[in-house]
Amino acid sequence: MPEFSLEFEVYCECGEGLCLQSTTRSSRQRGMPQVVVRPCEKCLQSRYEQGFDAGEDSGYSKAETDLK
Repeated sequence: MPEFSLEFEVYCECGEGLCLQSTTRSSRQRGMPQVVVRPCEKCLQSRYEQGFDAGEDSGYSKAETDLK
């Protein structure tokens, strides 16, 4: 099988660069090259805040209902 080299950059959908948060490896089943990318810190923080806000809103709603 021919071998070649490929250079590319990895970006999150929000536009944040992910080159330092990605690694390469061979797939476990077929031995094919893979790129593994962790989510960017900006998106992780945003999702965390959304989840926290939703949980906080839900908690307040439940407390108000329980007090009635």
